[in-house]
Parts: sequence; structure tokens; C-alpha cells
Amino acid sequence: MSKRNVFYIGIAVLILMNLQANWCWPATVFQQVGVASSPNPVGSGARATGMGGAFIGIADDATAASWNPAGLIQLEKPELSLVGAYFHRREQFTSNSHPEINNVGEADGTNVNYFSFIYPFHFYRNMVVSLNYQRLYEFERHFAHRLDFSSEGLDLSQMKRFDQDGSFGALGLAAAVEISPSISLGATLNIWSDKLLWDNGWTETYIEHSLGTLGGVPVTIDTQIYEEYSDFRGINANLGITWNFYRDFTLGAVLKTPFEATIDHEFRISQESIFAPPVDTTVTSGQHDLEEVYLDMPLSYGIGLAWRLSDALSIDLDIYRTHWSDYILADSQGNRFSPIDGRPESESRVDDTTQARIGGEYLFIFQEKNMVVPVRAGLFYDPEPSAGSDKEYYGITVGTGVAYKRFVFDVAYQFRWADGENAGNLIAASEADVSQHTFLASVIFHF
Repeated sequence: MSKRNVFYIGIAVLILMNLQANWCWPATVFQQVGVASSPNPVGSGARATGMGGAFIGIADDATAASWNPAGLIQLEKPELSLVGAYFHRREQFTSNSHPEINNVGEADGTNVNYFSFIYPFHFYRNMVVSLNYQRLYEFERHFAHRLDFSSEGLDLSQMKRFDQDGSFGALGLAAAVEISPSISLGATLNIWSDKLLWDNGWTETYIEHSLGTLGGVPVTIDTQIYEEYSDFRGINANLGITWNFYRDFTLGAVLKTPFEATIDHEFRISQESIFAPPVDTTVTSGQHDLEEVYLDMPLSYGIGLAWRLSDALSIDLDIYRTHWSDYILADSQGNRFSPIDGRPESESRVDDTTQARIGGEYLFIFQEKNMVVPVRAGLFYDPEPSAGSDKEYYGITVGTGVAYKRFVFDVAYQFRWADGENAGNLIAASEADVSQHTFLASVIFHF
């Protein structure tokens, strides 16, 4: 085999390896890179989480700005709140066609989940304003696996590693007004930017090391891909209403407006192929691109029915829908496609998702001690959008806490899982069992 022939074969191998890399390295956002948290735009807080995230109809604490801002009107005193979170995610990948793929990826982290300052006042009508921070999306993900590839004249064993880090958060300016004793309206203006006190974006690193033979010639191929999506920026609003329409029943509704987000995207790839004796040829290649991309974030809305059976017991049922079919990415060349299935906008067939959540809270009231101890629990169905059919995620939650004089302390645990879901957007020809554990703790101080 001549050096020239080896060179051309090497080029072919480079193309092949790039295709293989793309199976594990998706160059788009959210589902294609895999949001570690739920991609559905739910609210925050330990109390709401302890109730299964069924909070649109109740929404009577500081986190109401993220669930249903109309509920803020129920707050009667100025207050300061802080919510911290810890999460652990485990993904067990398996493949029938390539059993060497089987591996477990794990990631965890701690963060400030929510922060707010609430100030009620009276100006013609009862009103409340608040300043909030919400950390909504997590991107932490790590996994590594082997893939054996063979074709005519080519035999390779590839070691692949994928690391992803980052998050999205927003500054919220919220207000609520009492229209009548039974109806209130509210709105939260969400400002998405990393020009504030936090980063809004994520990074991805993909590394592949391949060893094998090509036409009997030993070959080593090293590939490195780095992507950074930074300064996710845009503005949208949460619009809410609560209506105490019959005795102990309250109906709540929220609409989270769609918006176009702008993201700075950096892409770097380098690859080196070394052919050993008798040829001793090295082929290197690289690419570095910078562009601004535009992401159409989808419309979402929900309705919640709360039933206060007594001063101690409340139940809430929420239904929430997100229009993922309108979720479109446009690159700097004007190409528009779905980040979920990677297809052009005209060919994409992604369904919208509908969540269902139910939860309750029982209060043990100790009047002589001026203390309240809650017990909370909830269930939810929280599907993720995917090509073909939704990914079926379910969850259970529990929570408790204590309210004593000016202080309220709450804790919650959430377990969210999916079994046998298609994971081809992360590792080709694979499926995954996913388990997510989230712990939240919040403290509220009333002035």
C-alpha cells in the first residue's frame, strides 16, 4: 500500500470518525445535549416540591412568582426567602447491538435554587411586589463508554467520554394585585442574562481515543470536541390569576410566554490520526467557529385546582402543557431546525407534552407554642419531549418543615425516574434507565 493510498484512506477514516463522534456529540441545545433536570418550565421551592409540584392553585408563599404570581397577594408581611438544592442523577445505558456500550453515568451538585424579597402594601387595592431569582435548568452530565467498530478493512476500539456542565437562571420582577376579595392577578417579568451574578449557559467536552488497524496498518485516532453556549439572554413573562370561586375551592392559572433567546456559540474540534509502520503517516485536522444562534423558547401554560378541606389540610391538582413543537433553533446561516430531533423545522415531528401533578399538605398546629409542623406528599407525571414519542418520566415527593414565630423552614425530597427510554441522542443504539434525586431546603424570614 502506497503512502498516498494510506493518506486517502486516512481522510476517509477521519470522515467516518467524525460521523461516529456525532452519534455521541449532539451540537444542539436542551434535549440534544440532555437537560439534567426536567426541561419543562416548572417553579421552585421546597414547599411546592414536597407537594409534588402541584402548586398553581395554592401558590401562597414566596416562590409563587415562579408558579403563579397572582398567588403573591396572599402574603401579608414583608419576607426574605432562600432555597438551596442538591441533586444526584444516575443514567444506566444499555445496548442490545453493542453490549460494550453498557455503562453508568452519574452527576451531582449543589446550588441556590431560589431567592426572593417580598413587600406587600396597599395603594387603592392590596398589592405585592417581589424581586426573585430562579435557577430553572441544570446541564450537569458525565459518562464514558467503549464502542467497537468493524467494517471491511477497518477494525477499531473507541473509548468515548462526554462531560457537560452549566445552568440557566433568571431574575424575576413580580407584582400581584387584588381585583376583588376572590380574584387576584399577577405577573413576573423574567430577565435571562449572565450579565448579572450568575452564568447562563453550559459547556460540552467530547473526547475519543481510538485504536485499531486499517488494511492491516496500526492506526491511532484522537478526537477532541469542545462547545460552549454562553450568555443565554431574553425576556419573557409569567402571567397568573387566582379565583376563589366556591367556598374552599380556588382555581389558579398561569401562562408563561414564548420568547426568542440569543446564545453565543463557540465550537472547536481537533483530530489527529497516526498510521504506524510500514507507513508512518500522521494526519491532523481542526476547526474553530464562533456564531450567534437564536432559540425560540416554547409557550407553556397550566391550571390548578386547590381544595382547602380544613385549616389543616389542603390538596392541589395541576395540569400543565408545553408547546415543544414551537421550540426551534436558528443558526447563523439562517437554518432552522428542532433541537429535540435535529430535523429541519418543516420535517420535525415533535409532540407537545402535558404534565399532571397532585399533592397535599397537612398542618399540625401547636397554638400554645406558636408553631406549625407540615407534612407533605405528591405524585407527578412529567414527560420529556423526544423524537417519535415522549419520554415517560414519573415522580414522587415528600416534605416537612417547621414554622416558628417569624421563621419558616422547609425541606423536600423528590425522586424522578424513567425506565428503558431511548438514549440515542447521547449514545447511539442505546436506551437508559434514569433516576434523579433532588433535596431542597428553604428558609423564610418575616419582617
